[in-house]
Amino acid sequence: MSDWAEKKLESISYGYLKLQCPKGECHGILAVLRICFAASLFHLIMSGIMYNVQSSRDFRSSIQNGFWAWKILAWAGFVVMAFFIPNEFFMGWGKYIDMPGAGLFVLIQIVLLIDFAYTFSESLLERWEDTEDKKYLAFLVTLTFGAFIASIVLTGVLYGYFGSSACKLNQFFISFNWVLCLGIACLSIAPVIQEANPKSGLAQAAMVTIYATYLIASAIMSEPVENDDNRCNPINEGSKTQTTTIVLGSLFTFIALAYSTSRAATQGSVLTSSDESSLPLISDRSRVRDAVDSGALPSRALDDDDDDDGSHYPADDEKDAVQYSYSFFHIIFALAAMYIAMLITNWDMVEKSGGVATVGRSMGAVWVKVASSWAVILLYGWTLLAPVLLPDRF
Repeated sequence: MSDWAEKKLESISYGYLKLQCPKGECHGILAVLRICFAASLFHLIMSGIMYNVQSSRDFRSSIQNGFWAWKILAWAGFVVMAFFIPNEFFMGWGKYIDMPGAGLFVLIQIVLLIDFAYTFSESLLERWEDTEDKKYLAFLVTLTFGAFIASIVLTGVLYGYFGSSACKLNQFFISFNWVLCLGIACLSIAPVIQEANPKSGLAQAAMVTIYATYLIASAIMSEPVENDDNRCNPINEGSKTQTTTIVLGSLFTFIALAYSTSRAATQGSVLTSSDESSLPLISDRSRVRDAVDSGALPSRALDDDDDDDGSHYPADDEKDAVQYSYSFFHIIFALAAMYIAMLITNWDMVEKSGGVATVGRSMGAVWVKVASSWAVILLYGWTLLAPVLLPDRF
């Protein structure tokens, strides 16, 4: 936040939002937290409004799919409101709400990554088997070994710049991550695993490995520096590195958002319950009438079917069941806003002591990323072991 904006805000609020910040960094961080708070609040409210919407017959579906001007105005109103909430509220919000929420979003990214790793590799293998075109196999092999090579190179860079003899914790993070990655790579091609799950292999392990290594690198770069000792984090003050981290993190976030919403759309039957409001898609009127006569469908289905004559465009493809969970959709975006807040501020926290606000990094953010890295490996390992340990459930 610029000096002009800071003074203007203090003037408008009659000193209510005045904050002593020697280096000036805390104003920008609090501004980011305020804007992302408005986004999170908007999506949480929308999630509550959209709870248990089953089809477009529910009047609330029109709010989800329309009223864009009003929704933008509502979000803008929340942004303005956020700038008149005391600074101390956002100091606590960032530490106790945004940081855990960001960690939860990282876990969601992990689940989506594992799902994508299986789906993508299986899709390429199926295309290769169906068409016998070796370009699909070549692409998969290139992607697999490319990911492993990138992980090895990144691990070497981490050892070289962050793993000096004085940095025992960094050495542990890097070494333990490499041991885990090597373990799941070997596990993925073990004969007993291949027998229980023939579609598992090095391709999925490579995607998990590169993401886990990225999280470890991000965690180490987020470590706080004590007494200006930059040996364990030599790029602590590097603006270019911080920008790179933000860009990479934003890229992962936008990909996760796009994939999560599209995945939810394609798995709509899983996210919606099958009750009277979720009717089977039947376009033939005679079949609808037979179903009504047999009691399988309510009589209102005949009236609803009159709308399927093609006279309305675009056609309502959610009349019988929504394509994705509206409520879950907004929860994902609320958590994403929390993650973006942490990403832009580099997981820095604003704390107030003696009437003076200071900005400092937290080891809590480091452990969130490290735990997320371990979680992605352990969850992927479970997907390999589960068919072996619980064959009756797979």
